[in-house]
Amino acid sequence: MNRFAFVKYAYSDPVHKVLEVVEADEKPAIYPNGVYGYWVDVTDNIAVQVGWKATTVDFVNWVFSELTYQDHADEATAKKLDFLTAAVSWLKLNPLQYSIDLGVATSEEEALLLAFKQFYVGVAGVEKQSGYPYTINWPVAPF
Repeated sequence: MNRFAFVKYAYSDPVHKVLEVVEADEKPAIYPNGVYGYWVDVTDNIAVQVGWKATTVDFVNWVFSELTYQDHADEATAKKLDFLTAAVSWLKLNPLQYSIDLGVATSEEEALLLAFKQFYVGVAGVEKQSGYPYTINWPVAPF
């Protein structure tokens, strides 16, 4: 019986991590949950765990380690940028501030813009949370 770790690998990910560890006779042929990555034989490295960082240069030899503070911070920064980008894109399609400026906004639109601003400020300031970057309470998007 061999031990295999599935490493989620996308060039845009700041950290490539182990998503699944299985024991099987042969390397699995299916990606879990449709996620792109690599199955790596870790039979000789029983310490490898889900959530660990996976690093490679040649996609043959892999090094596994626990995430560092910087790894967690890099992941948080990437997620923060994703949230803020999505928020700006949404606001481009829903120009609530213009409706307010022109005096044609409904009370629901005014409340939605306020919620949007609170979300944006909350995401922008996640570094101020006491558990950062290990534990982050991400604001819920109002859109």
